[in-house]
Amino acid sequence: MIKNKIIKNLQTTLKKLGVEGVDVDLQPPTNLDFGDYSTSIALKLTKVLKKNPLEIAEMIKKELSKSELIDQIDIIKPGFINFRISKKYLIKKAISIYKNEFGFPEYFLGKNKKVMVEFAHPNTHKLFHIGHFRNISTGESIVRILEAVGNKVIRANYQGDVGLHIAKCLYGINSSSFDIKKLNSLKEKIEFIGKMYTAGTKAYEEDPEAKEEILKINKMIYDNDPEIMPLWSETKKWSLEYFNEVYKRVYSYFDRLFLENEVTKRGLEISKELLEKGILEKSEGAIVFNGKKYGLDTRVFINSLGFPTYEGKEMGLAEIEFKEFGELDKIIHIVTPEQTSFFKVTFKVEELINEKKYKGKQFHLIYEWVKLKEGKMSSREGNIIEANWLIDQIKEKILKNFKCDQETAEILAVAAAKYSFLKNSTKTIIHFDIDESVAVDGNSAPYLIYTYVRCQSILNKENNNLDYPQIGEKTISDDELRLIRKIYQFNTIVLKAAQDYSPNFIATYLYELASQYNLFYQKNPILKAENNKKELRLLITHATAKTIKKGLELLGIKTVEKM
Repeated sequence: MIKNKIIKNLQTTLKKLGVEGVDVDLQPPTNLDFGDYSTSIALKLTKVLKKNPLEIAEMIKKELSKSELIDQIDIIKPGFINFRISKKYLIKKAISIYKNEFGFPEYFLGKNKKVMVEFAHPNTHKLFHIGHFRNISTGESIVRILEAVGNKVIRANYQGDVGLHIAKCLYGINSSSFDIKKLNSLKEKIEFIGKMYTAGTKAYEEDPEAKEEILKINKMIYDNDPEIMPLWSETKKWSLEYFNEVYKRVYSYFDRLFLENEVTKRGLEISKELLEKGILEKSEGAIVFNGKKYGLDTRVFINSLGFPTYEGKEMGLAEIEFKEFGELDKIIHIVTPEQTSFFKVTFKVEELINEKKYKGKQFHLIYEWVKLKEGKMSSREGNIIEANWLIDQIKEKILKNFKCDQETAEILAVAAAKYSFLKNSTKTIIHFDIDESVAVDGNSAPYLIYTYVRCQSILNKENNNLDYPQIGEKTISDDELRLIRKIYQFNTIVLKAAQDYSPNFIATYLYELASQYNLFYQKNPILKAENNKKELRLLITHATAKTIKKGLELLGIKTVEKM
């Protein structure tokens, strides 16, 4: 990367000035009119060199080695040093992108170059709701971004198939006297267990006898009681089939589907072993981790009924995750902020089990809730917003607004929903707006795809396959240069998205690129331009289209050729 070459040049120059051991920052300036990269190193050295920042910046500029990659170096008050990449190199990069040669920089989380991303996490016997949709959209994008910068990524999904919520659902079914054999389609089955879960939850909260029966069913599931297991197995199968349909619809798949039931027994055994080792302790009939000595919360690993909690089960999950796929550099768990304390404690306990194996190897990537106008969704209240329902609602809006075919509408609907999540930081609570998600004049997936389609329409009219061998650097206008510079930024943005686990950086960049191209298109003729200009503008159009398509691909979003 040119960035690394500039940093190395700056470090060599600083040594000449007698300065060593100082981190050199180099980032694109907010305004590309000021150049492609900027450093504030001169501002950091005022106390070291006993001079004002502008003088230091001039000293550094004077000593910097000449490079064919850099056209110009500018000093900007109060002491920034800005670098402009050569037009020749920028054109060369645009041609590489036209040829689908992106050349993303490598970035690894460890020596093995192998990462597990654990995401989606739906519970069987419940609907796959809009919160899960944000989770799977985030996880899918992070997988693709980490792969783009050179990692081997294992896609994992931890699905809850035991617990009180399932006992509530099965109680509801048993209490309904409805013959489940009458349910034909998967849609009917999922709607049915959703209603039964709501009914079971209501009974649990309002009827002491029902609560006692639900607790009994819960124990029967943990004990693999033959009286309840056939119903548990059958209804769980419905859920897993339903989840698989959702995964396919949003273009996700998993290398390993972990189920809570398969780690429960081992989690219980490990928790008991930790009690014997003194890592866990007894408290009021339960087995807990006393986190006070580590500045953490106290959390229960085995409850007073003898069942492992989520914490206890996590011990079994961690063991199998680190065992099945060889040595991993990192496991990234994409989970809501409510589980912050949970992960701090379980990561610490795992570290106490085996520091070499676990320390620093796990990361909780927090994603926030998705809300509607009426507030946070709740399956307990029966008003959950299902992911499929949301996509269908967006699809209806698209069919009405764009008058496209069903296949195109489906792609645009999934794109609109995903982009609405991914354009925001994972730390941002989202208030989902369907109209905003499909607007073609705002920061939306349809707007980006519309820009891509516009580019393709122009290129199809030209109907050529240019090699772009001769484009004169001196003929480039400011508008053209500004857009080529923006295209050049793509690799840096992808790297930053990988480093920070932040797909929103790519989304923001794509919106800025599309907006800039559309403005360029309005001001500058392309197909009717003079020959030397036409070739350059076709290259810009090619590179813009390829960048938008690749960027959306990294977000887990498909494009269409017509809208």
